[in-house]
Amino acid sequence: MGETKTLNVLDLSFVLMETRQTPMHVAGLQTFSPPPGAPRDFARQVFRYLRSFPVTAAPFNYRLRGLGRRGLLPTFEVVEKVDLDYHLRHSALPFPGGERELGVLVSRLHSNPMDLERPLWEIHLIEGLHGGRFAMYGKIHHSLADGVAGVGLLNFSSDPDSSRTPPIWAADRPPRSRSGGSGRGAFGALPSVLRSQAAALPSLLQGLAGSARAAIGLKHDPDYASIAEAPRTIFNVNVTPQRRVATQAATLERLKAIGTAAGGSVNDVVLAACSGALRRYLKELGKLPAKSLIASIPVALPRDTAQAGGNAISFANVRLATDLDDVRERFEAIRRSSTAGRAHLRQMTPAALNSYTVLITSPQILTRLPGVGARVPPTFNLIISNVPGPRSKLYFLGAAMDAYYPISALAHSQALNITVMSYAGGLYFGFTACHDRVPSVQRLAVYTGDAIDELERVFLHRATGRRASRRAPVKRPASASRRKR
Repeated sequence: MGETKTLNVLDLSFVLMETRQTPMHVAGLQTFSPPPGAPRDFARQVFRYLRSFPVTAAPFNYRLRGLGRRGLLPTFEVVEKVDLDYHLRHSALPFPGGERELGVLVSRLHSNPMDLERPLWEIHLIEGLHGGRFAMYGKIHHSLADGVAGVGLLNFSSDPDSSRTPPIWAADRPPRSRSGGSGRGAFGALPSVLRSQAAALPSLLQGLAGSARAAIGLKHDPDYASIAEAPRTIFNVNVTPQRRVATQAATLERLKAIGTAAGGSVNDVVLAACSGALRRYLKELGKLPAKSLIASIPVALPRDTAQAGGNAISFANVRLATDLDDVRERFEAIRRSSTAGRAHLRQMTPAALNSYTVLITSPQILTRLPGVGARVPPTFNLIISNVPGPRSKLYFLGAAMDAYYPISALAHSQALNITVMSYAGGLYFGFTACHDRVPSVQRLAVYTGDAIDELERVFLHRATGRRASRRAPVKRPASASRRKR
């Protein structure tokens, strides 16, 4: 038996939520431009280079062990030899190889569940984009990495001349400090886990008591959004296996300027843009609730820098103020609610927050049971996540990474997820939706771009011509750059 690694309670919850309808993998879609003078078969040369490296780095050599066995908690086992041909795939887009064709392929790839008997990751190199560009779609199980950890696994270079780097599965990293040690497994680490949980208990009880009081209307802060406020929407239904992915992009400069003028943060602007798009989208469908939608906002926790992957996040509920028509009033309501939600989390220690997160999100684990998902009252309507990415331009084998679109997981009662990644001065929105439950998710992506325009117009008072001149020359899939009628 190989060395085993323990799962924390949040990692374990993502394993337990895995079903055919709710695959729990997250992904990233990166597009690249070949270096000047690159040969026509450059993408194939990249694939051959990737294929020359065996899998040696954590967490890409982890495989679940003990899943489904009575009396045995799942752990990760280190695999000595990983079949790279299974995990690394090569695809080509059909002519004309546009962004639309890329979106269709990625939606299909993201719909496929992972083989739980193998290490839980795949990387697809996709060639055939216009101008010799190519893409990489990589997915990894949520039990292995959250958004912040996933960014930390990248192994590209900020210098095009020094970008002949090993792929992420062969990059040397420090061993995970939370290891149970060879052969110890989950039960070997149990005493230290129990001691940690006992020390965090007073802080945990304080946080749970505050959430319970808010749920019955006894709030210390009227702007705090409780877990009992979310109305039921078209997003809070049982999901089917197929996914649809759409994207949108903006510059970080634009959102910073809006935030400064409005008296809020970039994250507040992101939430306001999503709110405006959701309000318009649901109103057109005749499905806009009278009460405000509630978004669950992942908040990064302190993490062990020696840890390869894993989850270190909690969640704050935020009112999106979709019941307010006035843009300024809506923004201010979002800003206040976001501040109150984060303040509630700050009263707990990081150790307490791990347990708090699992307990608060436990209704989502119940949705695995047949017929239960749509019956459990939603504690929020959708997740909107803002993940900080690399600040500088990245390169691989001399090819420039042009964009980085995050793609997330769905669960029963959560048929829509919006994740935003910052990268090299841009903000890249990834919309992940249930194909059969959320119609025309491309419109939601387009409306988000329109909502950013509206926020800019309201808070910066710019004329249309000047506003258009500040747009970033970002590339986006056709599904998000043209409005479908």
